[in-house]
Amino acid sequence: MANEHMISAASGVIEAPDLWETRLPAKFKDAGPRLVDTDTGLAWSVEGRTGTALPLDLTVPGNHGAIGRSDLAWLASAAGRLWIQERDQVGGEVLYATGNVWDLIEASEDDAFRLACTQAYNDWLGELCAADPERFIGAAKIPVTGIDDATAELKRAVDSLGLRAAMLDAWPAGADTPPAVRECESFWEAAASLRVPIGIHRPLNGDHEPNAAIGGGGAPEFYQELTTIIYANIPDRYPDIRFVSVSPGAGWAPPSFEALNESYMRTSALRKVNLGDLDLLPSDYLRRFFTFVTQDDRTALLNRDYFGDAHLMWGSFAFMGFDSFWPNTRQLFERLTAGMDTGARTALASTAVSRLYGIGGAKPFTEAENNAYARFALI
Repeated sequence: MANEHMISAASGVIEAPDLWETRLPAKFKDAGPRLVDTDTGLAWSVEGRTGTALPLDLTVPGNHGAIGRSDLAWLASAAGRLWIQERDQVGGEVLYATGNVWDLIEASEDDAFRLACTQAYNDWLGELCAADPERFIGAAKIPVTGIDDATAELKRAVDSLGLRAAMLDAWPAGADTPPAVRECESFWEAAASLRVPIGIHRPLNGDHEPNAAIGGGGAPEFYQELTTIIYANIPDRYPDIRFVSVSPGAGWAPPSFEALNESYMRTSALRKVNLGDLDLLPSDYLRRFFTFVTQDDRTALLNRDYFGDAHLMWGSFAFMGFDSFWPNTRQLFERLTAGMDTGARTALASTAVSRLYGIGGAKPFTEAENNAYARFALI
């Protein structure tokens, strides 16, 4: 495959060292995120709280020693990101911000500070993506300061900054406000009308961000959030809404979803919630409205018909913790997809992600394509 035909559906952002120092309002600059030297390397510090060292183990051109601030500044630039992609032999990335800098920011008790940090990051990401919109697909951070801020920032990120995805760290109305109480409605409505996919990569209850790794066959820690969304009937009210499971594995989904179907059917006389379409089962909702990222997961690839071409896509998870295979993404992909037909490989490598995010003018999946997957069979 040519480089331009492989797009990572999930890669980690490398933030500019001076991102918050140069973009926060003056009253927040002293407390804002800044890089500090630790015994194990550079780490982010926020309001005096310091996280763990950045998980960056790479050699940049012209430097064979430890990564310094100038190296990070270059890696965070458009030129540096293009080098990252070329080194990994991919032609584009959906860029997500993860890491403990966000736990440090969100631990602040000052809502205005937390909102300003999120807006500064989105401003920076929008500028980075504008440098090459076909290779940099940015996922906006959504503030954890309440539903009004969450909805307003989602609209600003898409309409004004040109970002084409978003990711949640907590429920839009707050970590302690599950969607069943309907306080998140303005956010879901905006996401559906803007047709911006919402990435979920962690539990939305306010806990610290877990590592992206999951054990073989084990569901990610945010699986309950996926089921909460469908049982809160969000897709029923907003049929254009789309979610993305940002986890390096998806092989856990078929057995988990089928067990969910069995439970749903067996408790039909007792359950307190019902899906809006009585002809559909939970697994139908979890495939029609969710797309799953996979990486080093042969089980998911062998069950790709279960997901359908519209709902399974490849991600390198570059710089998203120790699950990153950078700069060997292409070699891993070639090994795991050996023997698959060209159409299936292309769907995983580029088609699904391009059509979900409109990369290169790609058209969204039709309803028929969206619903083309192996259905559950009642025996």
